[in-house]
Amino acid sequence: MSKQIKLAEELLGLPVFRRNSKALVGLTEVGEAMMPDIERIMVSMEHIIQLSQHHNMFALTQLSIATTHTLAHNRLVQILPAIQHEYPQLPMNIIEGTNAQVLQMVQERDADFAWFSASDLTPYNPLLRGVFMLPAESWSAVAIVPQGHEMTKKPFEGLTSLAPYPLITYITSHKEPSALAKAMAGRGLSARVVLTARNAEMIKNYVRQGLGVGVIADMAFDAERDSDLAMFPLDRWMPLFNTYLVWHNDMRLRSYHYDFIDRIVPGATREAVEQYVQRQQSSSDPGWAI
Repeated sequence: MSKQIKLAEELLGLPVFRRNSKALVGLTEVGEAMMPDIERIMVSMEHIIQLSQHHNMFALTQLSIATTHTLAHNRLVQILPAIQHEYPQLPMNIIEGTNAQVLQMVQERDADFAWFSASDLTPYNPLLRGVFMLPAESWSAVAIVPQGHEMTKKPFEGLTSLAPYPLITYITSHKEPSALAKAMAGRGLSARVVLTARNAEMIKNYVRQGLGVGVIADMAFDAERDSDLAMFPLDRWMPLFNTYLVWHNDMRLRSYHYDFIDRIVPGATREAVEQYVQRQQSSSDPGWAI
């Protein structure tokens, strides 16, 4: 501040403040005469700042969300209409990809947010640097077969019941064994995956063609639309898949970003998110708490 005062006085060519040693003790006679003009300038500057903040609050660019097919088709479709109603002039862009792809899009600033699912974050650690990440909802896996399949004619014993059949499930975006393979290996079973696909609709169609037993997200099974398929929950034998919302830590959050986060993450009000960001920036605490 002292440098700014000195610079202002040099610019004016007159002393504005009276000094006692290095301490400012009051205004000079010239400073007193200038004070009404200074106050008017300060009021005008405050008004300009308020106008700028108001403009930025409502300035819309684009809401870009990178996510998996499962979340795009089964969750975003329920959320985006409310965002569009709140911000009718806001363009929105949905980009589908694997977990690694959507996280890379955030790292390269090609998407505002990545929303993905994982039972284990370890394979994605390199792509989670320099980001904020909030845990959202969880889902569990289910097995699906055509109605009348021999699996429907005997008691279901979880992964043991799957072991004799060829399996069709989601493609993984890392080299580690999938959650299904790990769960089966933990029970001394082998997962014979014969086909992988990025989305549940493809998996269901392959199941209908008799290519194998499908393993998909529970949210992707619709009892009415998929009435030709039988569904078996696997939550007792496989870990939950948590979903995470991620954005780069240098992205400036606007009002529509906060509203989107609040609809994805339970309890993530603007105030709670701002507090979380401040904690992340001031410490190594990775926790998320409302």
